[in-house]
Amino acid sequence: MTTALIPFAPGFEEMEGVILVDVCRRAGWTVDTVGLAPGLVQASRSVRVQPDRVWDDLDPLTYDLLLLPGGAAGTEALIQDVRVLNAIRAFDKAGKWIGAICAAPLALQAAGILKPPRLATCHPAVAQKLTTVPRQSARTVVDGHLITSQGPGTTFEFALTLIRHISGAALADKLSREMLLA
Repeated sequence: MTTALIPFAPGFEEMEGVILVDVCRRAGWTVDTVGLAPGLVQASRSVRVQPDRVWDDLDPLTYDLLLLPGGAAGTEALIQDVRVLNAIRAFDKAGKWIGAICAAPLALQAAGILKPPRLATCHPAVAQKLTTVPRQSARTVVDGHLITSQGPGTTFEFALTLIRHISGAALADKLSREMLLA
């Protein structure tokens, strides 16, 4: 059973967070949304979400993959949280899957894992802040165990790309058809 950890930081982009959770759960994965602190998390458009767990109550490395939703304020909160940066580094060192969308690749950069020859993309609005590697123009970029994507409108593609690489093309194609994305 694939397990995914998705931190919901204050100001995260709702679409990215919720679509990731939904599509990954449709794939049969165990997905835990995690607050950086106890309580409700207010997302970028003022939607309030109750995460499944709190970061201090878990060991991130017990999960198979770490998925980071974007949003400007959410990404800044991820960057400011040493626990998240340490988890990014540990996942990378262990060769575990890491996904980041929208502004969240900036957290990968802050953790020090985006260095040439790595490939990544991000939201065009934060492209000038992605300084350690050139931003790729593709909507979703796969580089080894790292998958990045551009933003809310690419979230389904991002989630299905993760599923395709981790659980196989047949499942990704089935989910795409069932969700009328094909």
